[in-house]
Amino acid sequence: MNAGAESLARRVLGKNLATGKGESVIIETWPHTLEYARAFVEETRRLGAVPTLLYEDEPAWWSAVEAKNFSPFAKLSKAEKAAVAKADVYIHFFGPKDQVRLAELPSANREKPFAWNEEWYDIAHKGGLRGVRMTIGLIPDGLAEKFGMTEDELHGKLLKAGSVDAAKMARNGSKLQKLVEKGSELRLRHSNGTDLTFRLKGAHARADTGIVDAASRKRRYGVLSNNPTGLLMVGVDRSNATGTIVSNRAVYDGATARRYADARWTFEAGKLVKRSSGDGAKEFDAAYAKGGKGRDALSYFSIGLNPEGNAAAPAEDTEEGAVLVSIGNNTFAGGTNKAKMRGFAMVAGAQIQVDGRTIVDGGRIR
Repeated sequence: MNAGAESLARRVLGKNLATGKGESVIIETWPHTLEYARAFVEETRRLGAVPTLLYEDEPAWWSAVEAKNFSPFAKLSKAEKAAVAKADVYIHFFGPKDQVRLAELPSANREKPFAWNEEWYDIAHKGGLRGVRMTIGLIPDGLAEKFGMTEDELHGKLLKAGSVDAAKMARNGSKLQKLVEKGSELRLRHSNGTDLTFRLKGAHARADTGIVDAASRKRRYGVLSNNPTGLLMVGVDRSNATGTIVSNRAVYDGATARRYADARWTFEAGKLVKRSSGDGAKEFDAAYAKGGKGRDALSYFSIGLNPEGNAAAPAEDTEEGAVLVSIGNNTFAGGTNKAKMRGFAMVAGAQIQVDGRTIVDGGRIR
């Protein structure tokens, strides 16, 4: 048994989801995540709960996708609907493994294999399910190398970040959320040249720390958390950003399977007026050219809460104290910016102040 997988399963099932004796637990896996799924099956039984393992075969899945046989993906089977409706806990390992191939599908076909998703959430939300999406399944070939690691090293990072004490992150997230939502202005500074100030009025925040409780289950998509996680996510519609952010962390874009790094953005009166970047510059410029209204507005930021999140791609934004700033669309965060693109810049080890009060210093939450 992989010791890291065993520790992860104990943290997620025993602590974060508080799985109880006799509960029904569904574990959904693909071939590339099967060794981790086994750990969850064993831990489920150790807790006295009852596991059901759902297996999606990747070659068979791709065979249907390549044949454009999308009708079987349109809805859940009667058997799966019944299982989801009766389950107490759900562990979802992402797939397919070949995320690059998925990203390269024609846009008209990319979402069709997941057409059942909204029906799944209807059933899960109605039944009061609680669960987690396991990000360790979202590692396309070559991603680790883009971050200067082997795949085993990256897996190790994700296992450690996923096993962090969620209760401690939740306390920090709650504290920061109150300060951000009540604050008027946030200032972000770093010795690398970052000095960015923006208005917080109208900002709406949510902490994702891996705990799925009654409050989170009230939201349609709140029945599932992410792992690894540890984020205060903030939508901003009237930021009026002024100043510059210089990234010192790379960002992985799951939608395009690309790495973005070395961004330098300057804002005036809420608009991005000057930009440059290293890795991903060509792709960013192409998306920006087609971004439409709102593409130049600072519309979202997050603060990492996870002390093990450094370079844990594709959850690299969870690093404690790291700030990810995004321009463009923020509807995913409950905002009103409907631009056709998003762009990212992330800085770690910075100081964050809200109305002059330091809430993060040197990348550590105070």
